[in-house]
Amino acid sequence: MRCLTAGLLLSAAALPVSADELPFIVVEGARINSAADIDPAEATGPVRIINRDHFANRTVTLADALGDQTGVQIRQSGGLGSYSALSLRGSTSRQVQVVVDGMLLNDPVTGGVDISQLTLNDIRRVQVYPGNAPAQFAHAGIGGVVIMETLGRDTEAQTRLNLGLGANGTDKAGVFNSGSHDDVYYWVSLNRQSSDNDFRYPNERDWFNPNDGHETTRRNADYEQTDASTKLGWAISDTSALDALIQWSDHDKGVPTIQNWRNNHARLSGHTVRTQLHYRQQGWADGRLHTSHRLIWSDASDRYDNRDGLVGLGTADVRTDSQRLGLVNTASLLLGNHTVSATVDISQFDYDQDDRLEADSADERERRQLTTALGHQWQSDDHRWRTQLSLRRFDVDDTSDESQDDGSTERVSSHDAYHSWQLGLSRYLGDNWVVSANLSRQVRIPTLQERYGQEGLFVGNPELAAEESNNAELSVRTDRGWGHIEVTGYRRELDPAVAAIYDARGVGRYVNLSADVMGVEVDTAWHLTPDWRLAANATVQDSENTSASVRDRHNKQLPGVYHQSLLLSSRWQLRPFEVDLSYQYDDDLYYDAANLLAADARQLVNAGVNWRHTWHNRQQTDVRLEVRNLTDELYQDFNRFPGQGRSWFLNLTHTL
Repeated sequence: MRCLTAGLLLSAAALPVSADELPFIVVEGARINSAADIDPAEATGPVRIINRDHFANRTVTLADALGDQTGVQIRQSGGLGSYSALSLRGSTSRQVQVVVDGMLLNDPVTGGVDISQLTLNDIRRVQVYPGNAPAQFAHAGIGGVVIMETLGRDTEAQTRLNLGLGANGTDKAGVFNSGSHDDVYYWVSLNRQSSDNDFRYPNERDWFNPNDGHETTRRNADYEQTDASTKLGWAISDTSALDALIQWSDHDKGVPTIQNWRNNHARLSGHTVRTQLHYRQQGWADGRLHTSHRLIWSDASDRYDNRDGLVGLGTADVRTDSQRLGLVNTASLLLGNHTVSATVDISQFDYDQDDRLEADSADERERRQLTTALGHQWQSDDHRWRTQLSLRRFDVDDTSDESQDDGSTERVSSHDAYHSWQLGLSRYLGDNWVVSANLSRQVRIPTLQERYGQEGLFVGNPELAAEESNNAELSVRTDRGWGHIEVTGYRRELDPAVAAIYDARGVGRYVNLSADVMGVEVDTAWHLTPDWRLAANATVQDSENTSASVRDRHNKQLPGVYHQSLLLSSRWQLRPFEVDLSYQYDDDLYYDAANLLAADARQLVNAGVNWRHTWHNRQQTDVRLEVRNLTDELYQDFNRFPGQGRSWFLNLTHTL
């Protein structure tokens, strides 16, 4: 391990700095719809871009694709498809907004998104905004925004077949077809992937199953997911277009226990349907007024079957259904160097839950939310100055069943209004440097579960206030002929924040606290030769619970966050092969708020080899062999939930 790290660092140290510099160039690209398209070049802060080539021929979910990005942390409870929590710059998963084509995936009940259930078969690009969200965006999370963009009209007409297999009973298969006729285009995607996740790991009797030996096999952690999606688009004219997107997925997975019991059969299964109809127009007012209109509907149904009662402290057979109906309208007015945008998002959320093992357990909740945003962007005539300003308002009406002290429920309603703002500035210095600064005050609305829920060992708190955060970041970046270096410092002051506390009975309740997070992240890449690229990123951050209301948590670090992270990677082009090697180190994580349970460092070495061949009839074949956790390290992102050891994956994609 140390030899590998030293080798990568020595390669970086031996890098000759080129005397050639890339001049400051203003690139005039194809005209976009300013109301519908999110252009990362308009940002006034760091943006992480993950193009399709990064994940196209791999057995991955969104969790795997994000794991090597600067400032991004993914914690997983096991192997492929296991629960995955997303954190940007020390945030909680509920503080990060996840969006696909303008549709917010965070539901108002739980607040978070299990990104292990988001496959990337129909995604062309992922954008990560760890600081300020795009100006025309209606939603902006305290912890940033992750935007997934599906394949569009520029997708080439093709048929693509994908097959894969891997360690621990992993397999996948998929087919994709796209085409166009005159002004109409389409694509269809159908995929399935699964894994037994029966990996072996060292058994420590004080942690896991006292009845197992020195080594054991993970039980009831299998995973299977099938998804299908399609998009049909019509270019009505040179300035207007209409498209419809449908995404469907069905998943079923086991829910393992801390003790890894042999007779545990708990399951989590369900399906999700997301649809949206999108009309865009950019021909109004001689092309100065761009508009976007999205009609959104989604339905997610899940069943948690724990009738054996081996997970948690009781039996359950819970059926959950949540629906959303929304209309998102955005208009952008182009006035020379100025762009003024306005967005109105009207959404209705309905949630029903029923535990079949309990009488009178039906729980119905609903939320009506009106989100409005006003944004202004400006750039100077020489394109060296850029500013961004956004104001947002959230009007929320909740109706829910509130838990009473005697165990009964009472139907209650509430109305709240919240405001947030963000301000950004960037300045190009010379031909190679850019300095940017961003300030914001963001809000996270409490979920229905946090305020009114009574599920398992948690009770709601109807007096819970929204999370509010003052965010600041300063970034410096230089781009040269040999690559780039970017350094960003950030600070987040949460007051109030939301956290769970537990009474003597072990019953949890969400309360308001306060906390600070600050850190520095570095992102860099060097092109050593035309065929050899070296990259590195690192994050060092500190967090503190600044609330004195809970004595054993005061001045302690926030749990569930790696406070030190490092990634070194190298890629070689040896045509027709491409070889990549990476080393990832994460440390300084606590499982609990009192900082009594410290996690061991996570050290992962991953390697991959890709072979590509283009045939005489222009068909193309890609074969990739990937080995993760090459040194077979044992780590636990979640206490007593071991991560997967050494594993391999082989994927083949053939494009007709």
